[in-house]
Amino acid sequence: MKRLTGILSWAGYILCTYILVSVFAAAFCFGKDAFNTFKNSDKMLIVPENVEISGNRRMAKEEILFVTGLERQISFFDADRKKMVQSLTLCGWVKKAFVEKFFPNSVKIRIEEFEPVMVVNSRQKSPDTDKDINMMWFSDADGILFKRVLHGEVENDMPIFFLNYSTPEEDKKRPERIKNAIFLTGKWGEISSPCRLKSISYEVFSGYYSIECTIKNGLKSEIRLKDEFSSEEWFEMIKNAAGVMKSMLAENQWAGEFEFDRVENVFGEKKYEAIIGKRVQNINFGGN
Repeated sequence: MKRLTGILSWAGYILCTYILVSVFAAAFCFGKDAFNTFKNSDKMLIVPENVEISGNRRMAKEEILFVTGLERQISFFDADRKKMVQSLTLCGWVKKAFVEKFFPNSVKIRIEEFEPVMVVNSRQKSPDTDKDINMMWFSDADGILFKRVLHGEVENDMPIFFLNYSTPEEDKKRPERIKNAIFLTGKWGEISSPCRLKSISYEVFSGYYSIECTIKNGLKSEIRLKDEFSSEEWFEMIKNAAGVMKSMLAENQWAGEFEFDRVENVFGEKKYEAIIGKRVQNINFGGN
């Protein structure tokens, strides 16, 4: 009798367990279907019209929507905020990205873009061939190369910094070279010069920065700054060059090249002098 009672108790336990599991599974399936219906309902769908974007000057709204996956309808619950931020920061122009989701169906995206101040054209030796590789990048004011330059992206007034390939030891100084070129670009904008800055080059083997500027009628001039001078000394030298250019324009003459070299005294033990490479005589600067 006791054995029969035990068997019946065990059978009852199994039956109750089965019923509970079945009820739980049914409730789970029902709840899952209900949730899927809810999350894909029209009220929970994020559409492009409900995405607010700010801070973008160079990236189009359509591009941002595509990168974040918001160019099509997507459920609020399927929109991965962290993944969207990561995708945006992989875009060349984007310095920082902030994404917020607002229940039930809207998203706000704020973009902080890099601001280019110059183009860096870096020429390096190919590791596989004997040919040179030219790579053009945008640089911001901190010398960060943030995006490869594509055709049509360079503004006409943006200077180019040409940095030739060098030894591995010289490559360590590459960030410093770029920052120096950016410094010269900024200082050039502070002086009153008749010549528009076109490009800056660093000649690795000669050890100097070369500044090329242009003026109307296609006239050009070049200023060479020795690498041994400090940034402040470079600034004094380009101011001097600008003054010489003005005086030569007034005399209907033009300097083809200025070279600033280490000599003696003026900046402590260093001195600079302007050497006129050539003059263009009798040019009409009035445009007639």
